Amino acid sequence: GLADREAERPMRIDSLFRLSSVSKPYVSVAAMVLVHQGKLALDAPVTTWIPDFRPSAPDGTMPDIAIRQLLSHTAGLGYGFLEPADGPYHRAGVSDGMDASDLTLDENVRRIGMAPLLFKPGMSWGYSLATDVLGAVIERATRLPLDKAVRSLVTEPLGLAHTGFTLTNADRL
Repeated sequence: GLADREAERPMRIDSLFRLSSVSKPYVSVAAMVLVHQGKLALDAPVTTWIPDFRPSAPDGTMPDIAIRQLLSHTAGLGYGFLEPADGPYHRAGVSDGMDASDLTLDENVRRIGMAPLLFKPGMSWGYSLATDVLGAVIERATRLPLDKAVRSLVTEPLGLAHTGFTLTNADRL
């Protein structure tokens, strides 16, 4: 196929791609490595690492969200692109990662925590920004920025030298 249709540039064995949500498995594997190392526990509440992350459930309670629920998208969180333009994620200024936002991960997670949950954790499944919250937990557990944590826990051991959250050479994309 073509790496660039407009320029009719053919695909090469070293062509790079934007991963978007395909980055979720890398973050999830990093979390599971930390579980294996005893640095995270699947049933531990997110508040162990992010004490202020207490979004309210539809019934007004503030339930604990477990690491397991972040991994399985059963935490009750949402995605702005799945809600109406005046939805809670939009009102809170949450970035879905598809915009040119300059929000830090910590700030975005703080904003996610301000929006109400769609359902009580563990009661349903919903594709969401749970992996972003998990990324913030990984940062706290490793004391590394998420990109460095994923690199050291996942991509380096697998020999994926050119896999990451940002591009170092834009000419390669």
